[in-house]
Amino acid sequence: MVVDDNTAILEIVSELISAAGYQPMIATGGRECLTKIQLESPDLVLLDINMPDMDGWTVLRTLKEKGLAENTKIIMLTATTEIGSDIFGLQDVVSGYIRKPFNNDELGARFRDMLGDTPQIKEEPRTDKDRKGLRSLLRKKEEESGMEVARSSAKVYELRRGFSYLVKETKPNKSFEMFVDQVTHNIQGLCVTRQHPTIIRKEWGLEKTPIIWLSNQLGKVYVNPSNIGILSDTIIRFVEKSGDGIILIDGIEFLIVNNDFDKVLRMVHHVTEAVMENRARLIVSIDPRTLETRELALLERNMEIIEAEETKPHQ
Repeated sequence: MVVDDNTAILEIVSELISAAGYQPMIATGGRECLTKIQLESPDLVLLDINMPDMDGWTVLRTLKEKGLAENTKIIMLTATTEIGSDIFGLQDVVSGYIRKPFNNDELGARFRDMLGDTPQIKEEPRTDKDRKGLRSLLRKKEEESGMEVARSSAKVYELRRGFSYLVKETKPNKSFEMFVDQVTHNIQGLCVTRQHPTIIRKEWGLEKTPIIWLSNQLGKVYVNPSNIGILSDTIIRFVEKSGDGIILIDGIEFLIVNNDFDKVLRMVHHVTEAVMENRARLIVSIDPRTLETRELALLERNMEIIEAEETKPHQ
């Protein structure tokens, strides 16, 4: 993960990480860094010291206090050789320093020193084209308008801005009905689904709405379900840019299988907070039979419940 308020540095370092065969993550400030580390537990963090919202030393202390730095190597990015007394008590969680402006070769060498010559990627080896797929997808999703041709008929579902809806159903039919009703009435949408985009577009008539496909397949336009931090970041960026947009998440069960429930729950909470703050709308489809009673209750918090079918949670 690269943490810096300078977007140029974020882009340069992310490209170097990708070229080395690792999966890059970015954070534009200290608070965003803390949120993403809790979701993703990155192997290495390049942490800038001077940031406006929360400086690097404060981030380090918070990580140490919460026990989040135990399995993560942290390299500090600094524009000065004088570290001063700020390092006191934090020496055990800092693996090294890189002075800015840095040399690209030097940075690549530090990656290899910290992580080894062979990238520790849990997926199968990718080609250069595959490695660029996720970044290209996210960039494309930001550029797409997501605006379908407006219908002349009135909306069937009046979903309130700033609210999140949990739809209990064995199949995501109700959720897609609600979502399509919104995006065909001048509301920008983003669909996150376990189903193939071609099937979704054909079945529901979605021509322009951006679709993020949750899939483990390589060589396809997809988001790997284990990249939950990147998925969360993508959804939140869409919420912030669209204003009054709507997001459909179909595939929560698949995310849980590929991560764990607590990590997915944190992602949902971050998204619902962004939805409230930006007065957007969120629809989450869930089959209650796949969850324990406690898990379902935690998902239901801060969400409006829609009972689409008579289903009971797994005991």
